[in-house]
Amino acid sequence: MISAARQSLQPAVVLVADRTLSADYTVLFEGIFATMQTTLTPQFLMRRLLSPALKTNRFSRANLAALGLRRIESALLAYTSLTGNDVACTTPEALPGLIGPWTRLVAVSSSDPLGRGMSNSTTVNFLSGELYTRAWTRRMMNGLRRLKEKYKFTVVAGGAGAWQWTGDPDERRRQGIDVVFEGYFETQGPRLFTDVIGGKAIAPRVIESETACENIMPIRGASILGAIELSRGCGRGCRFCTMSDKTMKHLPVETIVADLETNVAEGVTSVVSTSEDFFRYGAGGSRVSFEALRRLLVEMRRIPGLRFMQIDHANVSSILQLTDEQLSEIRRLLTWQAKSEYLWVNLGLESANGRLVWANGKGKIAPFQPDDWQEMVKQASAKLVRTGFFPVFSLILGLPGETADDVRRTLKLVKELSQGPGVMFPIFYEPVCFEDTLQDERFHLGRMRADHFELFTTCYEINFSRVPKLFEDNQRAGGVGWTKRMVIQMLGKAEIVSWHRRFARIDKDIRRRCVTTSVIGTTVPAVGEES
Repeated sequence: MISAARQSLQPAVVLVADRTLSADYTVLFEGIFATMQTTLTPQFLMRRLLSPALKTNRFSRANLAALGLRRIESALLAYTSLTGNDVACTTPEALPGLIGPWTRLVAVSSSDPLGRGMSNSTTVNFLSGELYTRAWTRRMMNGLRRLKEKYKFTVVAGGAGAWQWTGDPDERRRQGIDVVFEGYFETQGPRLFTDVIGGKAIAPRVIESETACENIMPIRGASILGAIELSRGCGRGCRFCTMSDKTMKHLPVETIVADLETNVAEGVTSVVSTSEDFFRYGAGGSRVSFEALRRLLVEMRRIPGLRFMQIDHANVSSILQLTDEQLSEIRRLLTWQAKSEYLWVNLGLESANGRLVWANGKGKIAPFQPDDWQEMVKQASAKLVRTGFFPVFSLILGLPGETADDVRRTLKLVKELSQGPGVMFPIFYEPVCFEDTLQDERFHLGRMRADHFELFTTCYEINFSRVPKLFEDNQRAGGVGWTKRMVIQMLGKAEIVSWHRRFARIDKDIRRRCVTTSVIGTTVPAVGEES
């Protein structure tokens, strides 16, 4: 008989996420900050401070794991004959000690394996070096490839960045990937893994178009950041989002509460709720349901020991459907043991031109009209501020169809919004696929005009003065010690200096380009000029 301890060291299925998703973050902004870093940031700072390694137990199993891996783990244990000894969530560092001749399948997850995500690719345009998401994923895959040559297991790659592997077959082959799984796991995933273990032939690409909400099982172990899902999908049709064609479905209250209880039982008391639109929980279509969201939050508050919960995304049109009284009640229910002055929520502004936004995802504005978009954004921001939230806006430079007038209007709107609390993150448009016909739509520094540059730098000057306060507040509420908070603040100041230097160089490049194009007969408008 093989002892249970020995079996724990010999799992047939190993689950691992890239190093930026295998870190012991306390609050969401830590994870966002770390995944945007390039190799310009020294590796020792990344590994020791910004993206500290997860701990593993004596069986090389991770005490925390990315929520996506936890979902795969719970689905395999519920829908296959695999046991807890057969499935292991681990870290990139622990892979060599866990994989052996007993390994049949290694599943790899990454949100941005090739550095093509819009936020991250924007960073690369401005800072030197390579994104850590790309560099660390490649390093992990190189190590896995060598282990695969020795032990002959199958590699399945997935996660939010699976589309990047699909679109680059050469890189997929170099990294030793046998199957790319796109979409949520619970419906097709268990059968796929069973077939691999059984030696059956499998397709190189599997696509799951549904959210599989009806098959979700509660997680079996704590998740990084205490992440819990409220909803899956979005369905608003934005062409720059992988969730655009997936109708939003909501997890049952019982599953959400069970996931919270698992995290708290394992000592994770600062958590993050994940949804493409927090305020749409329990709703059908684009209409919100305040009572459904309120019932969920009331049940969540019954769990003792929770310290701080952060939310991520919301939609402007959803906020406008709620009264100030309803938003204030939601804010009250989101205030747990630790109070935060900066309970932020991310809103997609994209552009001041509602017709441009409509053309790139009409569902984003429904049930309102595109001509009302600019006023909608201002009203939503004001409602959030009045009721105790902190708006974090994202906008996209280079949306297909964008004009110079759209950029000017967006700059004016940003300046108006900056009169109140909030920050603005401009990102470069990036098609969420690798089709040759769409590659010309990518926005990059070579396409940045003077008006784009003014909009970008205006946003970042706002951020440079406000993000450090937001970051420190969230870390304090999450229980991060004073020393680490202060070190992060100092690193943030150094990064601001680096951005300013890069801005100065880019400004010179753009002015030089404007002069050159003017000489050959096509004048690019300078800052403040009419086109």
